Amino acid sequence: MTNRVQHLTIPTVTLRDRALAGLDHGDSYALWRDAFPVLDEIQVGHGRNQPPLVDHLTVGAWNLERGACWEAAAERVLAENLDVLLASEMDCGMSRSAQSHTTQALANALGWHWVYGIEFIELGTGSPWEQNQPEADATNDCGLHGNAILSRYPLDAIRLIRYENGDGEWWHRRWNEPRLGGRMALIASIHSAYGPVQLVSTHLESNSHPMHRASQMSELLDAIDPSIATVVGGDLNTNTLDVQAVSDIFRTRQLLQQADPTRFLQPEPYEPLFTVLANAGYRKGTANTNEATQRPRERGYPKPPFGRIDWLFVRGCLAANPRTVPALDHQGATISDHELIATEILLR
Repeated sequence: MTNRVQHLTIPTVTLRDRALAGLDHGDSYALWRDAFPVLDEIQVGHGRNQPPLVDHLTVGAWNLERGACWEAAAERVLAENLDVLLASEMDCGMSRSAQSHTTQALANALGWHWVYGIEFIELGTGSPWEQNQPEADATNDCGLHGNAILSRYPLDAIRLIRYENGDGEWWHRRWNEPRLGGRMALIASIHSAYGPVQLVSTHLESNSHPMHRASQMSELLDAIDPSIATVVGGDLNTNTLDVQAVSDIFRTRQLLQQADPTRFLQPEPYEPLFTVLANAGYRKGTANTNEATQRPRERGYPKPPFGRIDWLFVRGCLAANPRTVPALDHQGATISDHELIATEILLR
């Protein structure tokens, strides 16, 4: 049962440390999951009320890579005249993002309504690169990381869908980034003169394989009301690989691109989730461009070849004028390792 809350139940440092020690000693993830009620909470925040929609809106999806650059992100969202942002990789109380609640900070800067759900309890302070930054704190205030929906318009019918097959164990054991939880999706609706519009923000598993991502998408679509106009967006991690089956990801990607130069920009033949969506009536053609959405950061990651791994899909409405917006602030500094994607939604 998911609870809507004004304030999240923040897990204590002691509890997080105990969970990490237990997992390191071989405890099951299921044993510790129920110790963190925040995994069953959706935080709801309210902005300035807006008049009802008439016949269109502009929706963006953006993996904001922790959300640490939320001020620059707010400027970009306003410059692109978005009405809704489907956001992923948003921190709350993490050393790597100055202990900020980055969703709340971004929403307050915009004056928007928002909802936030937890993907992972972070039991460490981030990736090895993040841990080695000179400004990093030794501990996290909250240790939370998740997805969000931000909107000019009030949000209701709010739900959280947590995918069954995934608990964070592979991150702990392979990537030295211990975490507890799992990939998830947030669902909310806004109202228009034509009825409700269902908004879905999700983040599919990167450290897995295409069939696993297709199964996650099937779970999500089973939970969505098929009678309502719907926009699904987020980082779908359509990297076309079984990441756990290869030893050198970047070398493998280079070889695969040599064999098929379109593989990473047009991953449909290699990622069955596209078929799952198409069979359910979702369309992507007029909601997306053909450009890469991965952007290299100062740490040298991600490495080329770059692909399109962020997508928008629509059903029961029309998409037009898609764009892929560079994740750069007005001075040319990088905001995220993902570009912002956006499209206009025409209601009917």
